[in-house]
Amino acid sequence: MVLVGPAGAGKTTLIEHLLHAAGAIPRIGRVEDGTTTCDHDPAALRQHRSVGLSVASFCSEDRVITLIDTPGHADFAGEVRAGLRAADAALFVVASVDGIDAATGTLWDECEAIGLPRAVVVTKLDKDRADFEETVAVCHRMLTGSGGVLPMYLPVHADDGQVTGFIDLLTTRIQYWDANGPHVQDADPEHAALVAGARTDLIEAIITESEDETLIRRFISGEDLDAQVLMADLERAVARGYLHPVLGHAAEPASIGSSLVLDLIVRGFPSPADRAVPLVTTVAGEPLAPLHADPGGPVCAEVIQTTDDLSMGTFSIVRVFSGTIRPQQPVHVRGHFRAESGHVDHDADVRIGPLGAPLGAQTRPVPQAVAGAIVSISPLAGARAGDTLSSRETPMLMEPWRMPEPILPTAVAARSAADDDRRG
Repeated sequence: MVLVGPAGAGKTTLIEHLLHAAGAIPRIGRVEDGTTTCDHDPAALRQHRSVGLSVASFCSEDRVITLIDTPGHADFAGEVRAGLRAADAALFVVASVDGIDAATGTLWDECEAIGLPRAVVVTKLDKDRADFEETVAVCHRMLTGSGGVLPMYLPVHADDGQVTGFIDLLTTRIQYWDANGPHVQDADPEHAALVAGARTDLIEAIITESEDETLIRRFISGEDLDAQVLMADLERAVARGYLHPVLGHAAEPASIGSSLVLDLIVRGFPSPADRAVPLVTTVAGEPLAPLHADPGGPVCAEVIQTTDDLSMGTFSIVRVFSGTIRPQQPVHVRGHFRAESGHVDHDADVRIGPLGAPLGAQTRPVPQAVAGAIVSISPLAGARAGDTLSSRETPMLMEPWRMPEPILPTAVAARSAADDDRRG
């Protein structure tokens, strides 16, 4: 799941709250304090903003979830596109006090073109001037083809206007947060008018993609459909791009909404097995049969990012699209640079180094990585972002992702080996 959105929308903060809700970290860090999991680059710590792609992988309800944090500034558009390539779905993070910029609308169009499932999280609902309904309306206006951008939950406010919880439009129950954590209660009668129209729109969007043709008739006849029945069809509607759920989040005072976002990620989005693998060719450019996210299939993976870190050394973030890779496994590494890029084309056989499940700057050793996994490999000699990893017997080359054209094509090189060690 890649998180994208305008700079300052709260992507890194949202990931921090999701990691804490899943039990992956003991406490919630702050961007301002430089204590978040994903902002570990020295430049990010100095600037209090993300300056590169960062990955956090964890387990939730017996599923492996990988969150990809991306920077919001246009200077780092290449990192965002790398994140989109590695992901099976996208969370568009929009601050309720700031709205959407044009670059976010462009990213939405790109996701629409490749059929990437999406949801929207409206953040900073605890801030002054926060307006959930207006932010949803802005999404409708600015996100092309977004007729299916519909709230799954509506915020509930206390007498002082502070968000205290959310009402579930499927169950019509309220989940609220206090110092003791989340609680669930039945909605009050006065909430009926609040949820009626939004609930109808959401249910219609879900059952339109249902394979059970009786659901529409039952709903039209006035039957109150069970929420569990609707959840079974929610993933299908999201996967087909007919529905883009909208959720809310308030970081203070009690991380309100984190568990709801996490639950949608776990239950509402398709697995890697349901997503198409990018096209592959031979090294000579001849087309090959489409691949699938099959752990037993031919090995095909892609380098999403290669980083030189003073403490961790050189390591690569790799998305496995097909097959299974293990430490010490021999693989073929192939790049596809254009002559004018200034990079030397490369075509080599290497051995896979130790594998790790990344959690920001930390990694947890793993024995293997199956199709759908994102892992760190250290080292992966000579690898660059965009390289394809495949078997030595049948080397492949993945279709490259589209990179933005640089406005000022300038490279910085170290003057000496000592300078190269210090450039991090």
